[in-house]
Amino acid sequence: MATEKIRAFLDTNVLLEYFDGKAELQQLFSDDVRDRVAFAVNSIVLQELVLSYKATEVMAVEPYLEILALGLDPSSPETQAMLQDGRNRNLHVNDILIVAGARSCDVLLTYDDQKLHGNNGARLRSETPEEFLAELGVAA
Repeated sequence: MATEKIRAFLDTNVLLEYFDGKAELQQLFSDDVRDRVAFAVNSIVLQELVLSYKATEVMAVEPYLEILALGLDPSSPETQAMLQDGRNRNLHVNDILIVAGARSCDVLLTYDDQKLHGNNGARLRSETPEEFLAELGVAA
């Protein structure tokens, strides 16, 4: 019986580090990892990558990414609570939209300290990609 894959949302900074050749991340899209992990991003991450001139690199990993709909209702009580929460005042609106998108996944992989240790929505597990790869047993 096949086990369900872990759904991991990739923050923009993780993909930028991967595209820049960070050695610790070179196993991120390996067959072994992709057998156990389904990666996702949303349009905010894609926009930030394109604005960082990484559009060509995105095409190389796009087959391994699920592109999630933004799926955010700005008028919903949950979204309004996130936007009005004083602990989110230092977050850019893109960060809030990334965290909101990541909530549909099992884990948010990020290097952003606020998303790792700050108020990322309490219910959201977040860790560095190196921590995640080490848990999978495929660390570089």
